[in-house]
Amino acid sequence: MGTLQELPLQVLYNHARLSSLGNLLDELHTAASEGALETVTPLSNAELVSWLREIIYTAQETIAEIEEHATGAPELIRVK
Repeated sequence: MGTLQELPLQVLYNHARLSSLGNLLDELHTAASEGALETVTPLSNAELVSWLREIIYTAQETIAEIEEHATGAPELIRVK
């Protein structure tokens, strides 16, 4: 018998996975605008807002890192 070769696990962030995230956020937005969040999540408003803020922060940091690596210089962000 031959030996099994372990391959590194690689997660692909493709159109389907990113589209899924977009759909999730769109569904949350629709429910929020209709005042029906309780139909799509068991989370409290405070918990949901906390998660959304974390997602926004992570997305902004990811964009900054992508742009920094593309240009070689950090992007300056204006703070209010």
